[in-house]
Amino acid sequence: MRRAVRGLPQAVLVEREQPAASEMRCVVRRVDPEPDAALRRRAELEEIARMARRAILRVVPSAKNPQAVAMLDVGQRLIQTFIGRELAELAGVLERFDVIAGLDIRDTLRALGFDAGRRQVVELEPLQKSRRLRRAGRTAQITPELLIAGTTRIRCPLGEPELVARYLSEGDHRRIARRIKNDAKALHALYRYGVLHGAVRLRSGLVDEMLATDWAMPGDVSVREQLKRAHEKDADVDLVVGRAPGWVDPWWPARRVRVLDIRFPEVVVIRNERGTEVAVATHEIQAIRLAAEDAEPWSLHRTRARTHRNKP
Repeated sequence: MRRAVRGLPQAVLVEREQPAASEMRCVVRRVDPEPDAALRRRAELEEIARMARRAILRVVPSAKNPQAVAMLDVGQRLIQTFIGRELAELAGVLERFDVIAGLDIRDTLRALGFDAGRRQVVELEPLQKSRRLRRAGRTAQITPELLIAGTTRIRCPLGEPELVARYLSEGDHRRIARRIKNDAKALHALYRYGVLHGAVRLRSGLVDEMLATDWAMPGDVSVREQLKRAHEKDADVDLVVGRAPGWVDPWWPARRVRVLDIRFPEVVVIRNERGTEVAVATHEIQAIRLAAEDAEPWSLHRTRARTHRNKP
């Protein structure tokens, strides 16, 4: 082809080049989507993600031998337990969900006799089992407990296997139910962070690294997208920073702030009540939402939240 092109006269080369460039411009115009259409498609995906029913399972003593399961309904904020003979009901309950997440979740679903079909199945078990820590000069074993604690700052996130085995052998359904409910809450905090950031945190000693995840649906809005939208709209946002929020009132520890500038990996925010500028590392954000336009003053909100928490 090069030899053939070199043999052509210059005039012919110019004559053929111009139509090719013109055709290329036409192709670009045809495939470039209209901004309005792209925005509508994005809004549709976000609505689908918002309406998706999501479940998180905690299974003990193992995925291949489920004897007790806690099922956390993310949207309804409900936790159900299935122990012993009740496990036969679980497959029917899972039918109404679009996303099912858990540790060794595929083995769990096979053991339960449940066909996930086209549902999104999210594996919360770390795919990478170990990591060489260059700064520390050692190899860290990556366990679910390590990732949950490093990501959410929840101490002792999963029950000790020995205690779980004892509760099961003794038939202590009350204690086993309480334990696996707490485990499911910890898994939910990990899942929520992974969807929000597209990664989870591996922290061991001086090491603090992000491990990528693919848990988010196409319409899930990331922390960066939410920060940018708040900045563009000059709107208040509620941020939960540091430790993962509690289950009963997840927005109680939030701070209402105004995004002044975004400089990843940090974002500069301002608190309304004091007016002081604070730099917050984005990987410390556990939850974020746009504040309602008619939201009450933040100090009043916190007063009511404390009153609610102190009620017997």
